[in-house]
Amino acid sequence: MISCPDPACFLADCHLPLVRVRGREEDLLRVVRFLRSIASHASTLFLVGDLFDFWFEWRRAVPRGVFPVLAALHELVRDGKRVFFLAGNHDGHPGDFLAREVGLEVHRGAVDAEIRGKRFHVVHGDGIAAQDRGYRALRTVVRWQFTEKVFRLVHPDIGVWLAAKLSRVSRSRLSREDKFGPEPYRRYARAKLDAGFNYVVMGHRHVAEWLPHPNGGYLSVGGWMKGGGYGIFEGGELKLEYFQA
Repeated sequence: MISCPDPACFLADCHLPLVRVRGREEDLLRVVRFLRSIASHASTLFLVGDLFDFWFEWRRAVPRGVFPVLAALHELVRDGKRVFFLAGNHDGHPGDFLAREVGLEVHRGAVDAEIRGKRFHVVHGDGIAAQDRGYRALRTVVRWQFTEKVFRLVHPDIGVWLAAKLSRVSRSRLSREDKFGPEPYRRYARAKLDAGFNYVVMGHRHVAEWLPHPNGGYLSVGGWMKGGGYGIFEGGELKLEYFQA
């Protein structure tokens, strides 16, 4: 259990592209504005998966398309904030750069944290639905260390281009938004809450949702793409908010 200071923010599923996409320039700037306004007033920030539409680090190269976001995150760390990066199904290949150069606390799985005496279980949510057998098998192969070593042999220019293509195919054909409905994720959250956690925070579904529980509640913060949804825990209370700026 990791002890973290409050206030704490939770952001998920921004899916920022690593190559320039016409019409999406504002998406990146909006995330930067959020980091320099809302997140800058928090003490802890959880990036709950799929901040980027793809992320991979080569030995001497990293994608440059999201540099303004990386700079804003580094500013938060430099100002004494704790920033947790949870790998999602799209940005599931974090490496040394995010940790050493940007200063993020990188996790490839869930994070259990205690904030102001409350126990949080923070998880992206991919693979939770038992029906998603195809993706579970694919994730095992894609996140295999050998697979990463092979992909690292590909030139970064080609690798980022190829990943951008595959990401669009994955989102349109393999991982349609909320294709299994809310119940698998609610069931997972209830089990964690019944086991003693006060709050479960999850992304992945691209649907914002708050479900109360006698111990606290379950928050799905995946509404950023559809209206700027994010979570904020302050004064002992977890709330779903929307960023409008």
